[in-house]
Formats: sequence, structure tokens, C-alpha cells
Amino acid sequence: MQFSRGHLIDLTPLRTSPAFARMWIGSLLTGIGGQLTIVTVMLHVFDLTASTLAVSMIAVAGLVPMIVAGLYGGMLADAFDRRKVALIAASIAFCATALLAALTWTGTETIWWLYALSMIIAATNSVGFATRTAIVPRLIPIDQLAAASALNGISFGLTVMAGPALAGLLVALTGFGW
Repeated sequence: MQFSRGHLIDLTPLRTSPAFARMWIGSLLTGIGGQLTIVTVMLHVFDLTASTLAVSMIAVAGLVPMIVAGLYGGMLADAFDRRKVALIAASIAFCATALLAALTWTGTETIWWLYALSMIIAATNSVGFATRTAIVPRLIPIDQLAAASALNGISFGLTVMAGPALAGLLVALTGFGW
């Protein structure tokens, strides 16, 4: 059976805009890393507490900062240089994740550190997502927005599929720190 080009994914934004391609790949990697962190923290909380309630509270603790930061993230992206806002958000998320790893490697993590850092990561990821979404129309021609949106949807799907699977594998093989 032959498929016409209309049945395949339109990769035009990735081919015509190197900036969009870099951002798409970076967003994919960031998303997978974020999912790795979320799942690992939840597994770690369960390991520390043996409580499914404590695990579910990680999601609840991240929900409010995520919603609030998502609302204000768009305003930040409009008020300031979007690239800088995205870089600052990503840098804060990276530092919080690095602190999580350092605390775990040294054995000084506590449930409260896991909650607090998860809240910071959720907020910064939300700001970063809102900012990257606002950047896309400036990187590609308007006739490629639908294709870019589809590519971002694929990226999100890959993120939520591959991230948790990788997290489970890494935790099983190397422990929580890695």
C-alpha cells in the first residue's frame, strides 16, 4: 500500500526553521527529563514513606504552582524577552533537579525537600512551556503553524510515553539519584 505525502507527518517546520528544530528537540529532551524527575520523585516518596497518599500529594503539591505559573507564564512571556524567560525557567528547573539529585546522592533528602523541589520544578516547567508556546509563531511562517502544532503534540506524546518508562528502568538499574 502506498501513502501519499498527505498521510505522513509534515516535517516542514523542522526543515525550514533551524531555530524551531532546536527548540523542538530541546523541548522533547526537557519533557522527557521532567517526566523522569516526576516519576522518580514519586517512586522515591513511596520508598521513603510506603504511603500512596504521600505519593499522590506530590501531584497535588505540584498542581497549584503549575496552574498559577502557567497563568502568569504567558504574561511573563509577553512582558519580557521570551528567550530569556524560557532560559531562566529552564535554568531554575535544572538547578532544582540537580539539588534533588545531590540530596539523594548524599542521603540527606527528606520528604519535605521532595515536595518543595517538586513544586519549584512544576512551576518553572509551566512557565517554560507557556513561553515556548508563545515563541513558536515567531520562528516559523504562519502557514506552518498547524504542522508545528502537530509536531509539538507528537513531542508531548513521546515525552509522556518515554519519560516514565525510562524513569522506571533507570531507578531499577541505578537507584533514585541518577
